[in-house]
Amino acid sequence: MAISAVAGILKQLKRTHKKLTINPCEISGYPKPTQIIAGDRPDNHWLHYDSKTIPRTKEEWESSFFVEKTHWGYYTWPKNMVVYAGVEEQPKLGRSREDMTEAEQIIFDHFSDPKFVEQLITFLSLEDRKGKDKFNPRRFCLFKGIFRNFDDAFLPVLKPHLERLVADSHESTQRCVAEIIAGLIGGSKHWTFEKVEKLWELLCPLLRTALSNITIETYNDWGACIATSCESRDPRKLHWLFELLLESPLSGEGGSFVDACRLYVLQGGLAQQEWRVPELLHRLLKYLEPKLTQVYKNVRERIGSVLTYIFRIDVSLPNTAPTMSPHVPEFTARILEKLKPLMDVDEEIQNHVMKENGIGEEDERTQGIKLLKTILKWLMASAGRSFSAAVTEQLQLLPLFFKIAPVENDNSYDELKRDAKLCLSLMSQGPLYPHQVPLVLQVLKQTARSSSWHARYTVLTYLQTMVFYNLFIFLNSEDAVKDIRWLVISLLEDEQLEVREMAATTLSSLLQCNFLTMDSPMQIHFEKLCKTKLPKKRKQDPGSVGDTIPSAELVKCHAGVLGLGACLLMNLSFIYH
Repeated sequence: MAISAVAGILKQLKRTHKKLTINPCEISGYPKPTQIIAGDRPDNHWLHYDSKTIPRTKEEWESSFFVEKTHWGYYTWPKNMVVYAGVEEQPKLGRSREDMTEAEQIIFDHFSDPKFVEQLITFLSLEDRKGKDKFNPRRFCLFKGIFRNFDDAFLPVLKPHLERLVADSHESTQRCVAEIIAGLIGGSKHWTFEKVEKLWELLCPLLRTALSNITIETYNDWGACIATSCESRDPRKLHWLFELLLESPLSGEGGSFVDACRLYVLQGGLAQQEWRVPELLHRLLKYLEPKLTQVYKNVRERIGSVLTYIFRIDVSLPNTAPTMSPHVPEFTARILEKLKPLMDVDEEIQNHVMKENGIGEEDERTQGIKLLKTILKWLMASAGRSFSAAVTEQLQLLPLFFKIAPVENDNSYDELKRDAKLCLSLMSQGPLYPHQVPLVLQVLKQTARSSSWHARYTVLTYLQTMVFYNLFIFLNSEDAVKDIRWLVISLLEDEQLEVREMAATTLSSLLQCNFLTMDSPMQIHFEKLCKTKLPKKRKQDPGSVGDTIPSAELVKCHAGVLGLGACLLMNLSFIYH
């Protein structure tokens, strides 16, 4: 409660910073668009992070116009675009005690006292509720207010405590230093270039040490620290932080857990910047792409999540310019090329990658399975976070997933099969664009001819969900309805009992929702199947089997009749219940 009170007092004592009005189009050198176009345009490129032009000297820093609000400029510009004025026009921060108000003097005296600071840090480092403590926004606001109002006056007193805390891997001490560092980064928003540069000379080694000592109890706190520090901040002002986080996040030092945590912390910072860091996203993708064949599950899951944020801004909407960030189609095309050894075979794919840290060279198939595991993590993560539906290239992965996903639910199946089944379920629920419908149906028809009955069965489960989630898209295309009808009726005659039963369930569902109707052609087709007779089994001479086995076509016809019978029973059950 006392911390919140002090933070509130510091906010009241905050002095107003001067702002000036600018014309963003004059800065960019490009005219204002005649119509509203969202996305990356020539007139907003100057807001992008560019390692070649980021301010590295005092002159460059003071001549730059920093825009802290992330959303400004992406859709359109504010009618009155204001930014903070230069340092020389802002209130003086490095003040003596005599220049402060009485309330400020009280706070200044306490935080200048080494004993008080030591007692405060000791208190903030205590464990409150074991297993339930987390990054505290109130403490962050306290330190942000201190460094915002008093500049770097207290940094010499806090420095030895920061160095001690980051070296201690205990949960409570790590959380305390994460809150202080987040406050330091937030509070230094209006510092002069010289002081900001010295601050990062201190913080960079501290952050490297902290990330190397990260634990399962503290990785969420460090993720919150970096995400909070980057929220509503111009990325050019934080270039020290981003360059540090991109320093070999998958170095292997500390094991797979530390690698996954470094990616998590990096993801938290980049996610806050959204569209303004295309260069960093390209650099990260280039770094990660050769490492997609990770053998460790926790690293694969984190890479999949990071890929979701790398491609998140790649959306195709009306009046939206193409993004300068990485594009999903280009990445997926490269992945499809690497997965060819798996896609070219018709057999079911089994996960034969048994060892998580195998030594020696691996064949293309083993590499392909490892890559596929990471891609599945990416697609599953994208299902709930992406702003757009699956692109055409991603839909080309469906035949591969059909060959992997198991029919029944069994916890004994390995990660690859479980992920493939879940991924197919999520993809089937995604919206389709009209131009994607022929491609999906082509893939389903191709898989329906597969030698694997598991694949044929899975096609039907995918088809049901896909049609119901995109009902009006399919009803708007007569050819699509005909293709689905043909596909279901064909599988109703399948030689495998499980496939016929699922085809009957699918046909029953499509009839009940009136997507398909039992019209005259369908009725005639099933009547023809019903009238087909199998020849009676006759006694044969020893060694002769000529007429004991009916033809494959007749067996297929009767399979269709049995499937139809199951379908009719389901419809009757639906009517009477």
